[in-house]
Amino acid sequence: MLPAAQNIGSLLCDGIGDAVLIRGEKAPGQSLRLAYNILQAAGTRIFKTDYVACPSCGRTLFNLQHTTQKIRAATGHLKGVRIAVMGCIVNGPGEMADADFGYVGGAPNKINLYVGKTAVKFNIPETEAVERLIDLIREHGKWVDAPEPATVEI
Repeated sequence: MLPAAQNIGSLLCDGIGDAVLIRGEKAPGQSLRLAYNILQAAGTRIFKTDYVACPSCGRTLFNLQHTTQKIRAATGHLKGVRIAVMGCIVNGPGEMADADFGYVGGAPNKINLYVGKTAVKFNIPETEAVERLIDLIREHGKWVDAPEPATVEI
């Protein structure tokens, strides 16, 4: 599995090819899942929400791991959307250059929201920022409601 990802992924990252066919995985559907994940990781195709998060440093203005989990829980069903979660305005905007939307620490307990490389909402209280991010995604026509979980009757 790893050799396939290394060999195929490096070609895709170099712009050679736009599809993958993998054979030989024993589990049903594993070859297809692996192919999708390689295409997603190489940025060739986006099948699910793509997240970029900074590694965190002394300038990070919120709990990055907790916040990223909250954002993923709220937006994980969106397909083809790239969301960046950055701890500060010093490096965050540069590191999230390819994201559709950005959630960036602007000041202690305050968040700035971005569309692409442009800051559009400033000094949002951290307690409201995930909801305001969802509103921003809606405003730009990228929001769809999460599918209802299937119920199983026994």
